[in-house]
Amino acid sequence: MEDKTFYMYRVSTLLSVSKIVTIHYQRLTKNYAFPEERHNFWEMIYCDKNSIFVTSDLGKTLLKKGEVIFLSPNEAHSVECDKKSDANIFIISFVCKSKTMGYFKQKHFVVADKLRYLLASIMGEAKDTFKIPEFNPNLQKLELKPDPNIGGAQIITNNLEELLIKLIREETSKPTSSEIFISKIENSDAIEDEIVRILEQNVYGKICLDVISEELHYGKTTLCKTFRQRTGKSIINYYLELKIEESKKLIRENNSFSEIANLLRFDSLPHFTKTFKRITTMTPREYKNSILLS
Repeated sequence: MEDKTFYMYRVSTLLSVSKIVTIHYQRLTKNYAFPEERHNFWEMIYCDKNSIFVTSDLGKTLLKKGEVIFLSPNEAHSVECDKKSDANIFIISFVCKSKTMGYFKQKHFVVADKLRYLLASIMGEAKDTFKIPEFNPNLQKLELKPDPNIGGAQIITNNLEELLIKLIREETSKPTSSEIFISKIENSDAIEDEIVRILEQNVYGKICLDVISEELHYGKTTLCKTFRQRTGKSIINYYLELKIEESKKLIRENNSFSEIANLLRFDSLPHFTKTFKRITTMTPREYKNSILLS
């Protein structure tokens, strides 16, 4: 039998997380404020409910639900609620000396729905691997459980590395940089921001392009073209995504699917279900049964 020659592909490591420092899931009261701190490792903050303010080298950033911000080693930062409502946040701090991490310096953007399962997996593994306190913003050391998950820490770092790589993919594949678009300053007069404000104000209602055009004094063609150029999305799709984001909050609050469809002014329950699945790749029921972060 003739011997075959095999060639081995050398796998290059784009980025490698070498240490996990802390993992938190915090439910914050509306008057919460954590004083400025700095440390010599990376920190990632994800807002899971309502919104918070993060002050860093970026300035004072409003971090909305579904958005993430990265804090570089030795970057001074502080966190506070927006004083209008409480908030839930997920924080993981870690050591990664790969050059690729430089991409995340002063970065703030939305985590796509299809990537949020990685956050849930990290938190789930953390709960089964470490003693995670109910609330301790001053946590300085993770302690293993007496019977931790086998390979739990490795799965956490694997999921974190996958999340980081896929965030880079998502951001670099967009037609235009989403950094120009996400979480704009509230008094911005850019067309896309004015459109977003109108859509956000009408999440529980219905609005059409004619109304937006009349309110902003621009033609519908100009509005649609500008919005897509600057965000990579159509106005209608963005509006539906806002409604689906709001529906997730209502699902977590145990509203029935028919109530949610009615509240968010979908034409029918099947229309809501079809739209939810198209945007999230899950039905509302599948999403409800899969929630790990609440």
